[in-house]
Amino acid sequence: MDLTADFKSFQDLVQSSLISVTKTATQVSTQDLSFHRSSSEKLSRALERQNAHLLRLTSSLLKAATKDTNLKPPVLRNQDDIEDNWREVVDVVDDLLEKADSALDEYSGVIKRQSPSQDADPPAKRLKTGRGLHSWSSEVAQKPQLRFDRQVNNSETKPWKPLLKAKPHATVPLEESIGNEDVGYKHPYLHEIEQYAYPPSVYQASLPIPFTPPEQSEPIFVDTEEGVQEMLEELKGASEIAIDLEHNDQRSYVGMVCLMQISTREKDWIIDTLKPWRENLQILNEVFADPKIVKVFHGSNMDIIWLQRDLGLYVVGLFDTYHACCALQFPGKGLKHLLHQFANFEAQKQYQTADWRIRPLPKELVDYARSDTHFLLNIYDNLRNMLVEGSTPNSNLTDYVLSQSKKEALQAYERSIYDIETGRGPLGWLGLLLQRSVRFSNEQFGVFRALHAWRDQKARELDEGLQYILPNRLLWIIAESMPTSSFNFHAVIRSGVPKSVLDRLPEIIEVIKKGKFEGRSGPSVQEVLQHSEEVYGITARRPPRERKEAPTTIQGLGATLKQLISSGDVGASSASLNYDGVVEVEVPVATRSTASLFWGDVPPQHAHFPAELDTVMTALRSVLPLAPASAAAPNASAPTEQALPATGESTVSTTTPAPATVPPRSTTPEIFTLKGSATAKKRKADERDDAVDLPATTPATASPIGSATETPPAKNPEHEAKRQAKKQKKAEKKAKKEAERLAAEQAAKATQPFDYAKAESLLAPQTQAARADAEAKGGKRMNPFAKALDASTGARRAKMGKELAGKSMTFKS
Repeated sequence: MDLTADFKSFQDLVQSSLISVTKTATQVSTQDLSFHRSSSEKLSRALERQNAHLLRLTSSLLKAATKDTNLKPPVLRNQDDIEDNWREVVDVVDDLLEKADSALDEYSGVIKRQSPSQDADPPAKRLKTGRGLHSWSSEVAQKPQLRFDRQVNNSETKPWKPLLKAKPHATVPLEESIGNEDVGYKHPYLHEIEQYAYPPSVYQASLPIPFTPPEQSEPIFVDTEEGVQEMLEELKGASEIAIDLEHNDQRSYVGMVCLMQISTREKDWIIDTLKPWRENLQILNEVFADPKIVKVFHGSNMDIIWLQRDLGLYVVGLFDTYHACCALQFPGKGLKHLLHQFANFEAQKQYQTADWRIRPLPKELVDYARSDTHFLLNIYDNLRNMLVEGSTPNSNLTDYVLSQSKKEALQAYERSIYDIETGRGPLGWLGLLLQRSVRFSNEQFGVFRALHAWRDQKARELDEGLQYILPNRLLWIIAESMPTSSFNFHAVIRSGVPKSVLDRLPEIIEVIKKGKFEGRSGPSVQEVLQHSEEVYGITARRPPRERKEAPTTIQGLGATLKQLISSGDVGASSASLNYDGVVEVEVPVATRSTASLFWGDVPPQHAHFPAELDTVMTALRSVLPLAPASAAAPNASAPTEQALPATGESTVSTTTPAPATVPPRSTTPEIFTLKGSATAKKRKADERDDAVDLPATTPATASPIGSATETPPAKNPEHEAKRQAKKQKKAEKKAKKEAERLAAEQAAKATQPFDYAKAESLLAPQTQAARADAEAKGGKRMNPFAKALDASTGARRAKMGKELAGKSMTFKS
């Protein structure tokens, strides 16, 4: 079938087939499938073959879908691999959907394919990373830093010299303020910033100037020196400007400023700072150092350093809105919070970590970069008014913000030197070590330091980011496992290894071996941290927990006996037991605490007092009918008090032996009948004849114990014979009916299958009489198989395996 000519017919055919298969699959419930799988080994094997076939097809599709991409297709060998690699499967599907979306946009004319001349710099690839969020990554044909007029030298160890060639608005000449290599270089605008006085407008409240809606104007992209000159002339006429930078350190050792945004009340400029002539942007110091112009930043801590390091720009008259948020005690101090509060604008902060080196910039990145400064001057107006209104004679909030802003502007960039011995510095291993609580052995610590030093050296040589050479996640894993071969490396780290690491795997293995050897005689983690704290005052955020060797103790019955002896429960002496080759450990004895750590000094709720015998006996007498205990033991020759039964007479004390006054008890069995008049039951005539009339006993007061009973009357022999014949006939009739009933039951059992629900229990057999009694009372026995076939759903089979033939089925009662 030609799909290009008759796609609609093919679509209808595929859709009908899918609907048929889906209906058939939904008709087979999970529980029924498991039941048939367990009852038929042939069906179970067939299902296994189908599962394996589907997994192979899925793996092939994933492999084909990730061809010519940076994604690594997951290999699905069993059902568990689907759950373990679910994130990778979703990434592949998301990439396919993104490609389809781009193809549809291109087909519908929403976007246009670039011309061959524009393809010199490859366009960015949009990769979906979550719920509607996008991040950009690009394969840059050539690193931008390779085209700079001043080449990057990461191996330089001399102090860093400022790039400033001229010093506009100077009160101290450049030669005097910059210093030299011998005494050390200084901040060129140190004197100007310290003596700077902000304009009076900063201390005055005025009506905020509304911002221009972004859709009414377009930002001006500056990528030529002529454009910089034109922008500079317009900036000189402003009284406040807003500045922000976009930085990238993923593919550079120290990082680089990729973009600079400058806004006035009327216009927005976006300056490309990756041009070879980027250091010529120093002419902007005519505005950046102008004391008449207020420069508004938000979070300028790193921006000031980056401006000095890459562009040679210095800021005089800085106002940092971040410190204004701190002074006003805002719950959110980020720029996103300010944009939402004052401009009702939702900033897409997922673009903050995008690769800002790509050219041309996508529209989404341009809009995000512009929003950082477009609304900032209006935010400055509102914050300035709030600072003025919230200030008091004893606490001037504006002065606090300006003093903190001056401290930010006085920062000076210094070249970072890597110290492998102490690990100090912003890029040293000590800072990374202090972030986690580790329990490295000496060898592991040696591998950690060796890998960290190798990564720093390699990143300096290639001018690459540290995370690009070796991510911190892999650094920790390698240091803990210490693989000394490629096989061990892949056995420990099975996925998520970047290509940059795999290309240098033999070199990494050699570094691991060297670090492991040197770590045997090197210092421990505890010694290094203790030295850093004592000498440099550097403390760990989470101090490592020391390894404590578990003492050798007695186990089993010996441990129990030792604990009992130590606690004194078995009468042992205070001396502890000594066993050969066993380290003695004191056994803690639990004692009752008189105070609570949570409730404080609270008396115990259940106090234990010594028991009193009289109180106990009184309580027992109230529950049990106990006779009063005599003071002395009974003796036949001694005078005693006899407690007579309660017969209405008073108790009499005698001095003669008891057997002399009490008549002997008769050995003849007493026959008596207890009759209740209210519960008398009417009997038939024959039952009255069969009954034996027994004489009623007289009360104890009327007849003494052991007196002779009345003789029963003589029976009529003829009447007795008739009665016996009648009983015999009745018994035969009853036996005949029972035999017919048993025969009917046997015939029914022969034609019906065995009923497990009514079967006799093998664990607790029940007698025939007890079973008949239970059925007569209407009792219902539990049937564990009652809900075996009508259950709504069965157990999930994801992690439970499968049931094969011969295995039992678990039912839910």
